[in-house]
Amino acid sequence: MKSVEVYLERKQWTKYMLCVIGALIYSFGMNAFVVPVQLYASGVMGVSQIIETLLVEKAHINLGGFNLTGTIYFLMNLPLFFLAVRQIGKQFLLKTGINVVCVTFFMSVLPVPRIPIMEERLTCAIIGGIICGVGSGIALQAGGSGGGLDILGIYLAKKNKEFSVGRLSLIINGVIYGICILLFDVSVAIYCIIYSTFAAMIVDKVHTQSINVEVMIFTRTDGEAICNIIIQEFNRSATFWKGVGGYTEKDTVIVYSVLSKYEATILRRMVKEKDPHAFIVLQEGCHIAGNFQKHL
Repeated sequence: MKSVEVYLERKQWTKYMLCVIGALIYSFGMNAFVVPVQLYASGVMGVSQIIETLLVEKAHINLGGFNLTGTIYFLMNLPLFFLAVRQIGKQFLLKTGINVVCVTFFMSVLPVPRIPIMEERLTCAIIGGIICGVGSGIALQAGGSGGGLDILGIYLAKKNKEFSVGRLSLIINGVIYGICILLFDVSVAIYCIIYSTFAAMIVDKVHTQSINVEVMIFTRTDGEAICNIIIQEFNRSATFWKGVGGYTEKDTVIVYSVLSKYEATILRRMVKEKDPHAFIVLQEGCHIAGNFQKHL
């Protein structure tokens, strides 16, 4: 049977591609829906937008139409990279670096429509939030991030199992949009909050490592062997007991565990290799109390 490392190694190159794709989707959502209606994104990107606005409108610096937001975003992420490599890992840093560089590039080259695609700010806030949330979620799913608050969110989520990347974004963005009220207009802050709320919800849906899943496996093979797979390959615990099939009236073994949705997908493939006839039940969104570590 293949180990978890084999599955992960086989997918490694696709994860780098997903970081690029996630950056492209995020940048498209920003330049096509958020920027044209003068809304501000969440986290470090929002701060970068505010800085560019202050440079252009308050300091009257002529940038010649160049979108400086991506460059500012890149420079602000540099200090956070050190947090990622020291606390989270080099692979996370590499994938995050790819995503941040691509976001900087795409936001600089993708055109910003002079006339918004949608006239209503509310519509742009919702659609932009959904698209940007998908892009950020894809980067997180690939094992990297969009930088900024994603790095800090991943770090805090590893420290506290009740924490999520989207939740941190909502907290920090409350402060950012409070500043927007003082600098710009109340309506701008309201639409920005709508944007960040939708983006945060989509991030937590796409980022399957943050979704807990109950796993029940019904098999006629050795239940202890499947438990060992869960313990050794995923560093999780599991429980198994013997039962009797209601229809077949034959002995069966039930294995129970809780994993992330991402881990459960790999486990399902591994169990099917060991027992093609195994019956597997997955239940998402279970609430957990006790010693359960997030593997992000």
